Amino acid sequence: MARLRLSYSAADFVVGPDGAWTFLGVNPCGQWDWIQAEAGLPIVQALADELQGVG
Repeated sequence: MARLRLSYSAADFVVGPDGAWTFLGVNPCGQWDWIQAEAGLPIVQALADELQGVG
């Protein structure tokens, strides 16, 4: 992310039947909101803080 000068990105991977992970790409506008609900974590607030230089 530093090399691409991104404050946030969503990395896309697939996991094969053998358990091997394959990197697909980095998306600076990736969808992540679904995991916030599943994990019960304040991801929106963390991203807002990062983008504002808070914390």
